[in-house]
Amino acid sequence: MLENTSSEALDKLVQHLSPLVFSIDHDGLLTDLNCYSADIVVNRKSVIGKAWKALVIESDRQSLESALRMAQQGHEIQQLQVSMQLNPKEAAIPLKCIIARTDQGSLLVAAQDLRPETNLRQQLVNAQNALERDYWATRQLEARYRRLLDMVSEGFLVVDDATGRVLEANAIAARLLNTQSDALVGKAFPTGLDEMAAAKLENMLRDARGMTGTISGSIKIDSDSTLSVSIACLRQSGESRFLVRLHSASRAQPGQSQVFTGAPDPIVVTDSNGYVLAANERFLTLAAVATEEQAIGRRIDRWIGRSSVDVNVLLGNVTTESPLQLYSSTLASETGTRQDIEISACKLEDDQSERLVLFIRDVSRRLPADHTIDSHLPRSIEQITSRVGRVPLKELVRESTDVIEALCIEAALKLTRDNRASAAELLGLSRQSLYTKLRRFDIGDGDSVNDVRA
Repeated sequence: MLENTSSEALDKLVQHLSPLVFSIDHDGLLTDLNCYSADIVVNRKSVIGKAWKALVIESDRQSLESALRMAQQGHEIQQLQVSMQLNPKEAAIPLKCIIARTDQGSLLVAAQDLRPETNLRQQLVNAQNALERDYWATRQLEARYRRLLDMVSEGFLVVDDATGRVLEANAIAARLLNTQSDALVGKAFPTGLDEMAAAKLENMLRDARGMTGTISGSIKIDSDSTLSVSIACLRQSGESRFLVRLHSASRAQPGQSQVFTGAPDPIVVTDSNGYVLAANERFLTLAAVATEEQAIGRRIDRWIGRSSVDVNVLLGNVTTESPLQLYSSTLASETGTRQDIEISACKLEDDQSERLVLFIRDVSRRLPADHTIDSHLPRSIEQITSRVGRVPLKELVRESTDVIEALCIEAALKLTRDNRASAAELLGLSRQSLYTKLRRFDIGDGDSVNDVRA
C-alpha cells in the first residue's frame, strides 16, 4: 500500500506520529537526530556522536542493550521505554521508542514523549493516596466518635429529618427509651414513649428544624421521673440530621422541692459534666434567664466562671466525701453584666447518675473586713491574689509593686520614729523622692514633719 508513497509523505507521517526521530549506527552511536516538538528541548551538539546507552539512565541500559542486539540481528521491530537525557540542563525524558533496522544496516528510532502519560499516572497515584488518607482519617474519627458515645452518661441519638428514623444511638439512649440497643437504630423516632410525651417531643423536633441553636425541654415518662431533652438540627451536604441528647432527671420529693424553690440563694443542679438539670428562681433572676427550660441542657460555664477553666476546676475538685466551699468566681448574666460570686458545691450519687448541687452567693456588694474608706491600695499580697481573674495581670503587678513600696516606707518610718530624713537615707532615696512617695501613697499627714529629730 505504501510502495507508491513518496519519501516526503512518509517523513511527514513519521513527524506527526513521533516527535523525536534519530539514527543509530552499528556501534550504537547517534548519527542524526530530528525533533519535531516544541515541548522537547534537545542539545544536538551534546548528543550526536555519543553512544545511545550513555544518554539513557542506568536502570534502562540493560533492556536497551537487549533491544539493540535483537534489532541489529534483523529481528522484527523492537519496542521499549527508556528515560533519555537529551539536554544536560534538563531532567531525563521518558520516551517510548520503536526501533527498526534499515537496508543499510543502521537503526532508525522513532520516539514518543511519555511525560503527559507519566504526569497523568502520577496524578492518579496522588489521588489514590489522598483517598486512602481520608479513608483512614474517617475510620479513626468514627472509632473515636463511637467510643465517646459509649463513655458518656447521657443518651445520644442521630435522627434523619427526611425519614424520621434513628441513624445512630448509644446504649444509654436505648435504656432511657425502654428499647434494646441493637433494635433502636432504624426505628421511627420518637419511640418507647406514651402519646403525650411523643407529641411533645415531635413539637420540639419541629421547633429545632427552624432554629440554629439548641431546643431544650423536659418530658414526663412516668409519674415519678422526667426526661430532659436537648435537640439541635445539623445541616450538611443538603441533608438534615437531628442531634438528640437525653438525660434522666428524677423528680424531687415535695419537701425538697419547696426548699429548692424557696431558697434565698441561687441553686443549680448539674450532671457530672456541668450540664444544667435544674435551677431555682433565684438563679434564673441572677442570670437573667426567663424560664428554667432555657437553662436546662446548657453547660453551666455559659454563666459561671471567668472562663471555662473555672467550671473545670470546680467539677474536678468536688467529690462525695469532699464538698467545695467558698469558691470565688464570677457570674455573667444574659444581659452582659458580671457579678462576683462565691460557690459551695457538693456531689450526690445514686444508682443511675451523679449530680452536682451548686449553692451560689452574690458577694459583689460585700466589703472586705479590713476595708477602709480612705484606703486606695490593697494592704497585703493576699488581697491582690484574690483579684486574679478579675483584674489584668499588668495591673496586678503594678499594684503589687506599689504595696511592697508602701510597706517598706512605713517600716522605715517606724524604724526611724517618723524621722523622714533618716528614713530616706535608710531607703536609699532622696528626701524629695520620699516626700513624693508619701503623698502618692497617702502616708503621714504632712510633708516636713520630724525631718530632723535629735
